[in-house]
Amino acid sequence: MLIFSMSVSVDGFITDRDGDFAWGAPSAEQFQFHLEQVSELGVYLLGRRLYESMLVWETDPSMRETAPRAAFADVWCALPKVVFSRTLDRVEGNARLARGSLAD
Repeated sequence: MLIFSMSVSVDGFITDRDGDFAWGAPSAEQFQFHLEQVSELGVYLLGRRLYESMLVWETDPSMRETAPRAAFADVWCALPKVVFSRTLDRVEGNARLARGSLAD
Protein backbone atom coordinates (compact mmCIF):
# COMPACT_ATOMS: atom_id res chain seq x y z
CA MET A 1 0.00 0.00 0.00
CA LEU A 2 1.23 3.50 -0.81
CA ILE A 3 0.20 6.42 1.42
CA PHE A 4 0.61 9.94 0.02
CA SER A 5 0.35 12.81 2.46
CA MET A 6 0.94 16.52 2.01
CA SER A 7 -0.06 19.71 3.83
CA VAL A 8 -1.35 22.36 1.44
CA SER A 9 -3.25 25.56 2.07
CA VAL A 10 -6.68 26.04 0.50
CA ASP A 11 -5.12 28.12 -2.29
CA GLY A 12 -2.57 25.39 -3.07
CA PHE A 13 0.55 26.68 -1.34
CA ILE A 14 2.91 24.58 0.79
CA THR A 15 5.03 27.41 2.18
CA ASP A 16 4.27 31.00 3.12
CA ARG A 17 5.78 34.06 1.42
CA ASP A 18 9.02 33.59 3.37
CA GLY A 19 9.37 29.93 2.38
CA ASP A 20 8.30 28.70 5.83
CA PHE A 21 5.60 26.13 6.49
CA ALA A 22 5.06 26.75 10.21
CA TRP A 23 1.50 27.79 9.32
CA GLY A 24 0.76 24.09 9.04
CA ALA A 25 1.82 23.15 12.57
CA PRO A 26 -0.56 20.41 13.71
CA SER A 27 -2.80 20.49 16.75
CA ALA A 28 -2.13 17.87 19.45
CA GLU A 29 -4.83 15.64 17.95
CA GLN A 30 -3.41 15.99 14.42
CA PHE A 31 0.10 15.33 15.71
CA GLN A 32 -1.06 12.10 17.37
CA PHE A 33 -2.82 11.03 14.16
CA HIS A 34 0.33 11.71 12.14
CA LEU A 35 2.46 9.80 14.67
CA GLU A 36 0.16 6.79 14.31
CA GLN A 37 0.33 7.02 10.52
CA VAL A 38 4.13 7.27 10.43
CA SER A 39 4.41 4.38 12.89
CA GLU A 40 2.75 2.12 10.31
CA LEU A 41 5.14 2.95 7.45
CA GLY A 42 7.84 0.64 6.14
CA VAL A 43 9.85 3.32 4.30
CA TYR A 44 9.52 7.06 3.69
CA LEU A 45 10.27 8.58 0.28
CA LEU A 46 11.20 12.26 0.30
CA GLY A 47 12.95 14.97 -1.66
CA ARG A 48 15.90 17.08 -0.59
CA ARG A 49 13.96 19.99 0.91
CA LEU A 50 11.70 17.81 3.06
CA TYR A 51 14.69 15.69 4.10
CA GLU A 52 16.57 18.81 5.19
CA SER A 53 13.51 20.10 7.07
CA MET A 54 12.91 16.80 8.87
CA LEU A 55 16.57 16.12 9.74
CA VAL A 56 16.15 18.10 12.98
CA TRP A 57 14.12 15.18 14.36
CA GLU A 58 17.30 13.11 14.18
CA THR A 59 19.89 15.74 15.15
CA ASP A 60 18.31 18.30 17.52
CA PRO A 61 17.76 17.09 21.12
CA SER A 62 15.29 19.94 21.75
CA MET A 63 12.84 18.18 19.43
CA ARG A 64 12.36 15.60 22.22
CA GLU A 65 11.19 18.05 24.90
CA THR A 66 7.69 16.58 25.24
CA ALA A 67 6.53 12.97 25.32
CA PRO A 68 4.64 13.18 21.99
CA ARG A 69 7.62 14.81 20.25
CA ALA A 70 10.03 12.25 21.72
CA ALA A 71 7.73 9.47 20.48
CA PHE A 72 7.71 10.97 17.00
CA ALA A 73 11.50 11.40 17.02
CA ASP A 74 11.90 7.73 17.98
CA VAL A 75 9.61 6.60 15.16
CA TRP A 76 11.17 8.98 12.63
CA CYS A 77 14.75 7.95 13.46
CA ALA A 78 13.91 4.25 13.16
CA LEU A 79 12.05 4.64 9.86
CA PRO A 80 14.14 3.87 6.76
CA LYS A 81 14.13 6.82 4.37
CA VAL A 82 15.01 7.20 0.69
CA VAL A 83 16.02 10.74 -0.27
CA PHE A 84 15.68 11.66 -3.95
CA SER A 85 18.15 14.39 -4.84
CA ARG A 86 20.51 15.33 -7.62
CA THR A 87 22.21 17.98 -5.47
CA LEU A 88 23.02 16.21 -2.19
CA ASP A 89 26.32 14.35 -1.85
CA ARG A 90 25.30 12.39 1.24
CA VAL A 91 22.49 11.90 3.75
CA GLU A 92 22.52 11.19 7.48
CA GLY A 93 20.70 8.92 9.86
CA ASN A 94 18.56 6.05 8.66
CA ALA A 95 18.47 7.31 5.07
CA ARG A 96 19.94 6.43 1.73
CA LEU A 97 20.44 8.72 -1.22
CA ALA A 98 18.76 7.99 -4.55
CA ARG A 99 19.97 10.03 -7.50
CA GLY A 100 17.61 8.52 -10.08
CA SER A 101 13.87 8.77 -10.41
CA LEU A 102 11.39 6.77 -8.36
CA ALA A 103 10.86 4.51 -11.38
CA ASP A 104 14.61 3.75 -11.52
